[in-house]
Amino acid sequence: MWGVRYTIAFLEYIYATIMEWITKIAKHHTEWVKIVNSFGEDFYAEDIVQEVYLRIMSYCSEEQVIIDGQVNRPYIYFVLRNTYLIMNRGQKPIITSMDQAYNIKAPEDIIDITEAYLKIQDKIDKEVNAWHWYDQKLWNIYRESGMSIRKIAKETTISPKSIFVTLKHCKERINTAVGEDWIDYKNGDYELID
Repeated sequence: MWGVRYTIAFLEYIYATIMEWITKIAKHHTEWVKIVNSFGEDFYAEDIVQEVYLRIMSYCSEEQVIIDGQVNRPYIYFVLRNTYLIMNRGQKPIITSMDQAYNIKAPEDIIDITEAYLKIQDKIDKEVNAWHWYDQKLWNIYRESGMSIRKIAKETTISPKSIFVTLKHCKERINTAVGEDWIDYKNGDYELID
């Protein structure tokens, strides 16, 4: 009988202690939601923050979360980030917010972007066609198959070091040929691409 009373009293004490430091964390709720929003999540931001509260209650101690009476913000940030990553594992959102949906480019802009990209692709193709046949084949296998260097080495029986060095030189030549145009493309200066 006394054992049950002590157990209940102990559990009530633990619950009160946990609720005390969870309350300190929850005082910054809007800040946590803004952090999750900065990860690109708008719709489920509140849910992720609530999940973080549950994870903290289940897996963390007060010493990890509260330091000198203050919330350990870096720790909470990493818990928020990891929870966000776990919840979005394998998902690649196309449009993450209404702001991005309203900023869709006009058809003229899309034509300019497409033409600039095709010009860069043509320059890359011309550069690759000027290479030695071995470099061309290796580059095309790497680019088109998406295989790793190790997998290419296994299938072709070429040493991984040789493949790595060849691809490194290929990338350097492509960077030399179209590097400035690519920077112009990324900056939106499509008219500068020749």
